[in-house]
Amino acid sequence: MSKIALIGAVLILSVFLVSAVGPILYDNFSSGKLNPTKWEVRQDTEGQPLMDKYGVLLENGNFVFHTEQIEITDRRVYLFPKINFTTGDSIEYDNNLISREGNHAQMVLLTGDQYIRIGMRGTDAGFDELGVAHMKLTFLPNLLVVERWTPSGQRMYDELPLDNTDGTYQLYIGSFSDGRVHMDFDNFWLNGRPMASVRRG
Repeated sequence: MSKIALIGAVLILSVFLVSAVGPILYDNFSSGKLNPTKWEVRQDTEGQPLMDKYGVLLENGNFVFHTEQIEITDRRVYLFPKINFTTGDSIEYDNNLISREGNHAQMVLLTGDQYIRIGMRGTDAGFDELGVAHMKLTFLPNLLVVERWTPSGQRMYDELPLDNTDGTYQLYIGSFSDGRVHMDFDNFWLNGRPMASVRRG
């Protein structure tokens, strides 16, 4: 076999191995603590105070990131993954709405090269069932694909235009309520790229 053919075969095999890598678990909070190398807890970009209760908590035998608002007032809390997202990246997670009263939502804020507020579930976000929903956001060259699977199994699909081809973005993933709410987050997965290629910032 010639040297060129051998190099070509190695490159094809390398591409196959990278594409065959499955999703990568970013965090499921199994340590019982919030990992500061992966996360920051942030307020809304509008500046509202953090919720009455938030943080990693053991619930029903499983560690989750717990958010809870007890007083009837506008409070918000976000998990901020320490990752810069761009074309080809995706993130998915489970969101459990346990109780609610008044206006509330699970929100994602897209920041970086563009700012978009995205209602994932809640009062005005398309569905408001109690239970575990699965969320996925995928970055395409000029598009953010938002997929949501409701607790009853309905799939909801949206495409949000992005102004910059192959832009760079950050995500705030959290909850808000101006009433009362108990909402948990768990099982954050990244797309199948090797961890070495995940950009951190």
